[in-house]
Amino acid sequence: MNKQQDLIYYLISLLKAYKIKYVIASPGMQNAKFNSIVQEDKAFNCYSVVDERSAAYVATGIAYETQEPVIITCTGATASRNYLSALTEAFYRKIPIIAITFFNYDSNKYSLSPQYIDRTNSQNDIKYISVELPKNMDTSGKKRCLTFLNAALINAKYNNLPVHINCPAIHNYKDIEQSLPIDIWTPTIYSENFETLKREFNNKNTAVFIGSHTKFSKNEELALSEFVSSWDIPVICDHTSNYHGKNKILVSQISYKMKSLTPPDIVIDIGGISGEYSSSSIFTKAKIWRIAEDNKFSNRLNLPVENLFLCREQYFFERMKNDTTISSGYYTYLKSESEDKIKIELPLSNGLVCQNLAKYIPANSSLHVSILNSLRNMNFFDLPENIDVNCNVGGFGIDGAVSTLFGQSLAYPNKLYFGIIGDLAFFYDMNILGNRHLSSNLRIILINNNRGEEFRLNPTLELNLGNSTDSLIAASGHYKNGAKSWAEACGFYYMKAETKDEFGTQIKDFCTQKFEQPVLFEVFTTDENEKLGLSLLKNNIVNCNKTKEKEGILEKLGKFICKK
Repeated sequence: MNKQQDLIYYLISLLKAYKIKYVIASPGMQNAKFNSIVQEDKAFNCYSVVDERSAAYVATGIAYETQEPVIITCTGATASRNYLSALTEAFYRKIPIIAITFFNYDSNKYSLSPQYIDRTNSQNDIKYISVELPKNMDTSGKKRCLTFLNAALINAKYNNLPVHINCPAIHNYKDIEQSLPIDIWTPTIYSENFETLKREFNNKNTAVFIGSHTKFSKNEELALSEFVSSWDIPVICDHTSNYHGKNKILVSQISYKMKSLTPPDIVIDIGGISGEYSSSSIFTKAKIWRIAEDNKFSNRLNLPVENLFLCREQYFFERMKNDTTISSGYYTYLKSESEDKIKIELPLSNGLVCQNLAKYIPANSSLHVSILNSLRNMNFFDLPENIDVNCNVGGFGIDGAVSTLFGQSLAYPNKLYFGIIGDLAFFYDMNILGNRHLSSNLRIILINNNRGEEFRLNPTLELNLGNSTDSLIAASGHYKNGAKSWAEACGFYYMKAETKDEFGTQIKDFCTQKFEQPVLFEVFTTDENEKLGLSLLKNNIVNCNKTKEKEGILEKLGKFICKK
């Protein structure tokens, strides 16, 4: 089977896995391969309707009566335009239509190709999601294809929503009778009555992973805390999880040495995007269970999801609490292997700033961390459990960190709001410092390393480009005079550190002293110190040694720790 053919067969295999059987097919060349296969497969009930406008309305009739998703499929050119009226009807009535449109992959809007239609944009109210399947079905393409298909089909099957799948056409008809692939995955869907799955945790290394998350209510956090305590399993997360409950391990304190540890067998995944890239090591060997409070499918790293729970997180954790004497011991094991106290001397760098900020930030404050280097470094250090952390990991762009922090500070004028932000992100967004609503509850640490340091910390760029990265990629040399004049002109109290001693003598006052105006603390670091600081932190995690403590813990846990 060649790579192009794989795509059609994977599409059909997923449709059968979801037990989607009704097909309303309109004639055409681009969808001919698909039609030729499903018409011979007894798993599908196929009907021919020439007029695509009528075909889509016929599908709404079947879907309404059966309460099952119905496929409509058409060729290129204007065929799919005729679906619009019926898909609009389906959108507003929540009728599950699966529009599978086909196109000639070699055509595009610049090539003067006949019958080419641009489907990259369409009306908001004709489909819930639209996915375009990749033509290349190598390992990466297959993962992407299966993720896209599951996302679309789950919404049609379980949320009764119309969806659109745009598929490259295949024109090889010699292998139509070929068997369908079996290396697919579909999650098992639960919304209730899943308590029997508790037995899966017996003698398994189970972990909870939390990406960025809204603030937990007391009851939500209690449910999660009691669940993980009852099984002795860890909650692996970064600061943007805003989890302050039991069994918490920061992802940076364990992920860099996961290759030498017993990895999770099951990961219960909640929350949104994690800006800590090292978290990928947590998922590589695990079966993934995903809790989707919004009933939407998503996964991390395009990895398979074994079980998808369409329910509230609190509901899940309350029902999955351990009611036996069996305990996995996995949290105790990982905690003995993690390093939550950095014992090394760091140079003046983002890491040193984060280490001291974690030490001195006042209770019940809020912290905003800008993306990438600042977020990464902050995740090495435990914060007081009453510190809420925010980071713009949704769009994950350089813009807006200062403005977002400022917006947060407006919400509760009597609460202190801290930010740690790199120089490019800061100067990109510095206009907000002139806003007349600024007040003394705002405190910003500006890490000025004279460039976008993240690009110098990237191993691929550094190995191949080195110092030449500075010109246009890391954008070195801008704002060489720092932020002092701008900050003071905007009414800020300005502090500066160019040496480790200067920083050490001021950081506590920055965090704890009372000021009558907003404060900007500019810390000047170097590329060399940033690289050295991050290297020391990673090596400290990988090489941390708690031999005596660890031996005692492992002896007590005995059989509950899975074999390395």
